[in-house]
Amino acid sequence: MTKEYEYRYIEQSVDVRTWKITSPKKLTEDEVREYGMESNWHEEGSITKFPHDKVKVEFEGVEYGDDTQTEIIGDTRND
Repeated sequence: MTKEYEYRYIEQSVDVRTWKITSPKKLTEDEVREYGMESNWHEEGSITKFPHDKVKVEFEGVEYGDDTQTEIIGDTRND
């Protein structure tokens, strides 16, 4: 019987997503969050319009952090 090895490679980093929200009226923090969350944030440069409120949300993109931490779980061999 051949033994199998299983590993988990876990990578964690900090990323920052940015939206630009344009509104003809002053918004609350909750409204700003809601517009950001309800917009299309899967594609950089995408624009979501909320015509009833005259609000426009542009997803500006993701800035990936440089503080990546890795972890390997499993029975590895020594070189």
